[in-house]
Order: sequence, then C-alpha cells, then structure tokens
Amino acid sequence: MSIGTSVATTNSDFDMHGTITSVLSSSCIVVGNTAVNLDGIDTSGLYKITNSYLVNDLKSYYTGKDVFVKGNYVYLDLQGSYNSESINEQIQKEIKGLLELQDDGAI
Repeated sequence: MSIGTSVATTNSDFDMHGTITSVLSSSCIVVGNTAVNLDGIDTSGLYKITNSYLVNDLKSYYTGKDVFVKGNYVYLDLQGSYNSESINEQIQKEIKGLLELQDDGAI
C-alpha cells in the first residue's frame, strides 16, 4: 500500500476504511487518496483488449463502493461488516472466466 492521506480506521482489524475513488488497473485501486496494489491478481494470460474490458468493468462496478483494506487485500463494506471474499478474489475469478472465454474463442 502506498503512503497517502490518512483515513480513520473504523475497525481495528483493518488498516483503512474508505471509498474507492478510482480503478487504475485490474490490480491497483485508489481508496480515498491512497493507491492500493492488490495482491493475487494475475492478468498475464489476458489479451490486451480483454484486459481493457476488465478494467472498464471494474471501474463501473467498484468506483464509489465503501471498503475495508487490510494490507493489499480489499473487502466490500456491507454497512459495518465486510464480505469475507476479498475484491482481490472476486477480480481473480473474473479473470479466470475471461481466460476460459478466450480459450473457447468467445473473445
């Protein structure tokens, strides 16, 4: 996680709580004013156009969402509790699905 504007922590188990303000790539989001490089994201097999589609999809879905950050893992804030599956895991599942579509010739 890069150093940025500090954000008050609302849950001691997490490093930060805030709103996703931007998606820079499939493995980097901005929470408040802090860039978070997401661990576990591997887009190496995606075509350039498929990766572009993915980033646009992530921007439309995640921008404006409230999240908790722990290290380089991000979890959706579900009104004070959190989703046990990280955004990192959700993105990697989406990548896996896109890779399968590519292998089948659908993309």
